[in-house]
Order: sequence, then C-alpha cells, then structure tokens
Amino acid sequence: MVEQKYIDDIFASLTGMDLQLDPNPIEFGPQALNEKTAILRGFLSSTEKIFMEISHKLAKFKRDLLVSENEYKISITRLIAEDPHVRSGRSQAEREAFAQSRLSELTNKIDDLKLAVNDLDELLKVIKAKRTDLKDLQGRLRDQLKLCQEQIALGQKWGSSAPPPTLAEVISTVPTVDDLDAIFAEALGENQSKKDPSHPFHTQTKEDDINGFLSADLGDAEAEDEIDLSDILNDI
Repeated sequence: MVEQKYIDDIFASLTGMDLQLDPNPIEFGPQALNEKTAILRGFLSSTEKIFMEISHKLAKFKRDLLVSENEYKISITRLIAEDPHVRSGRSQAEREAFAQSRLSELTNKIDDLKLAVNDLDELLKVIKAKRTDLKDLQGRLRDQLKLCQEQIALGQKWGSSAPPPTLAEVISTVPTVDDLDAIFAEALGENQSKKDPSHPFHTQTKEDDINGFLSADLGDAEAEDEIDLSDILNDI
C-alpha cells in the first residue's frame, strides 16, 4: 500500500522544484537564461516522471479495488445462500451481518485499497498543479527571451554580470558550528597558545610538574606574632 513516507518524499521533491526569474535577464548574459531554461526543463521532466509513476500505481490500485469489491459481493451472496450459520439469522440484515463477520479480512483489504486510491488521487491533484506552475514559468522564460531580443534589436548588449546566487548556494556558504568554534579559537589565540609555550595564554602544564607539586613538603608555616590589644589602646 501507499506509505506516508512515500507521500512525504513526493511532496518534498515537488517543493524543491522552484526557480526564481531574474528581473532583468539581459544583464546576466545568455548563459544565465539558458541555464534557467535547462533547469526548468529538468523540473518538468521530473514532474512528468512522477506523474506517470503515480498514474500507474493508481490504475493498479483501482483495478485491485474493483476485483476485491466484486469478490466481496459474490462471497456475501454465497454465504447467505449456503452457509448454515449465516442462514440461521432471523432477518436479512442479521444474515448479512453474519456474512460480513466471515469476510473481515477481505473488508480490511478493500478499506486499505480505498485509502490508497484516495491518497494517490490527492497526489495527482498536487502534481497537476505543480506541472501547471512550471509550464507557466516556462512561458515567462520565453517572454523574457523575446524581450531580450527586442532590447538587442534596439542597440542594447548582453551584460556580463554574475547571476545572483541561488538559495542552495547561500545555505552552503553559511558556516557550521565547528567552523564558528574554530574562528573564535583562532581569534582568542587558543590554537597558538597550545603550540607556543611562550604565548601569554599558554596554560598547558606538564604532568611531572603537577606530580612534583603535589608530593612536595610544604613545611611548617611560621606563626605570626600575636597582637597585644593593650598596646593598641595605650597608643590611642
């Protein structure tokens, strides 16, 4: 059957198919416009591939659902006509209830197939909407190409500016937590202090120095002379 993860993956794939049009494409040259056209063509091809895959699965599930429903009707009729336990029911509704209880597995299969068909129908609606949006973008790209040709005919030339970065490129340049830690450590001189013992922030201590300090005899502390309060009062 159709799992929720499969549906989530389809939605994530369709959401990632996004393309931003340049407000002034002639500024970035024909290569940028051609690149966007190729990307959009790839999005449309991927959407058509997903559409065909979902359509194939939907057709299979609908066929299985039709077969199961026919099998259910035939089984109900046979049980009501032949099964002694089912025929013991006093009314037609009671006999049908007895027959349905004997076909619980087939009933669950039909319910699962109905749910799968409903999920795939909803997916097809989303895919068709996405395909329409991509085709609209394709038409707008053609309009931009025609506009560039008209501007060139009026004497304007293709530009050579670098196209603006995409969202994925911007995200890839954002430093990670480890990068930030390394930057702060370098700024505070921690890396240099660990390598250079003469560095003012060097705090690395040898193990022998620690053991020697702990094992050293501190000796008897010299007692300070006691203070005589009467001498202080006499001075006052």
